[in-house]
Amino acid sequence: MFSKLTDLLHRNTAVDLTLRFALLFLLCASVLFITVDYLLSRSQLEKDQQLINSFLESYQRLEVQAGIHKLELVIERDAPYFQRSAMRVELIDRERQTQLLVQPAGWNQILESDQRQENDEWQQAQLADSKIQLLFKEVDLQSGNSLRIGQSVAARKIQIGQYRSLVLQVMVPLFILGLMLTAWMNWHALRPVYDLIETVQSLRARDLKARVTVRNPRSELGKLAQLFNNMLAQIEGLINGMQQSLDSVAHDLRTPLARMRLSLESALSQPEQSRLKEALMDCAEESERIESMLKSLMDISEAESGILKLHLKPIDLGVLAHKTVELYRYVAEEKKIHLTLKTEAHCSLTADSMRMQQVLGNLLDNAIKYTPPGGLVSVCLKRRKDQIILEVQDNGIGIALADQPHVFKRLYRADQSRNEPGMGLGLCLVNAVVSAHQGSIYLNSIPGQESCFRVELPIGYEQ
Repeated sequence: MFSKLTDLLHRNTAVDLTLRFALLFLLCASVLFITVDYLLSRSQLEKDQQLINSFLESYQRLEVQAGIHKLELVIERDAPYFQRSAMRVELIDRERQTQLLVQPAGWNQILESDQRQENDEWQQAQLADSKIQLLFKEVDLQSGNSLRIGQSVAARKIQIGQYRSLVLQVMVPLFILGLMLTAWMNWHALRPVYDLIETVQSLRARDLKARVTVRNPRSELGKLAQLFNNMLAQIEGLINGMQQSLDSVAHDLRTPLARMRLSLESALSQPEQSRLKEALMDCAEESERIESMLKSLMDISEAESGILKLHLKPIDLGVLAHKTVELYRYVAEEKKIHLTLKTEAHCSLTADSMRMQQVLGNLLDNAIKYTPPGGLVSVCLKRRKDQIILEVQDNGIGIALADQPHVFKRLYRADQSRNEPGMGLGLCLVNAVVSAHQGSIYLNSIPGQESCFRVELPIGYEQ
């Protein structure tokens, strides 16, 4: 039974917190109860002591001024008050014999302990054959006699008992109410956590559409739920993208592998050695294509994960752009496309020269590929404050509005580009490399008229 209760406490945070708050409440209430009880008992005791002291001082003055006989008369006069107040007044002579005794009727005249304690001013004693306890004090008179006045502690104990009963009658309902309120508050406070647990339990490997209910967006748990939902959305996007990428890679690998298999089968079925050589050359070409695709995928993955190794050094992007444009000028001339370059002075920055050439090459290759014969492709390089801006513009077929948000995704190809050779990795690689250089890339395209890719790179790369 105890082990089951312990297991429940470990599994249920609300119950655990409720019991902890209850224990803390009991501890604080106990400390408060003990403190107040002590102060009240002390106050009642001091009140009784003040009453006894007032009579002793008054009778001492009377004995000094009027003598012992006058004192006896006054004590007898006050006897009804003492009897109503459960007080005992005793006048003792020098031989320690009772000379005068006033007390309520029915009280035993003998104290169980009648020895005077010199070192203790206040004493307690019990009447013989009785449960009546007295708090008393004894003083010496000028005549040599002693005066002892005491009061029953029963009234004080009754008052304290009534107070304790009243406190318990108030505290027990308050404790139960506080326990219920604490349990409700803990359940309400931890409800977002339960929602989070339910959402995680409802997730499936192929179904990531479950989201946590955000009950209070301004609270800490509400913000946690929003962050968790954002994380789920990112994970869902990554998994869907991964599945699409794997499908696309499988599709793109299937074609060159099929070509290689067909070439080899065709070559093996013919006795000519020249046909076998051609088949091997086709296989080498297809293998190079596969290797290029896999290398691009690895570069993209490294860049997106932030582990792409960059060989940074100061470079003149204008010189690099000139070399790249000259490399693609022959391809442009074959399609009768006019290729221009316009650069401003002082276009130097800190970057990886090979990666920047990849960016320029991929943008030029796309522009030339999708520009019809007789078209124009222009490269513009300029400096604006602390940035180098590269623009590659063409007057080709443009990009459909529905495809523009997806052109930088890996293995994505628009419908009008499927007739051209390519793997759908070029622009994704460009975006990844630009991001790795802490830059940005933007697309502005009018379908059927033109496309312009704008790359903004910081001059100084910050580690």
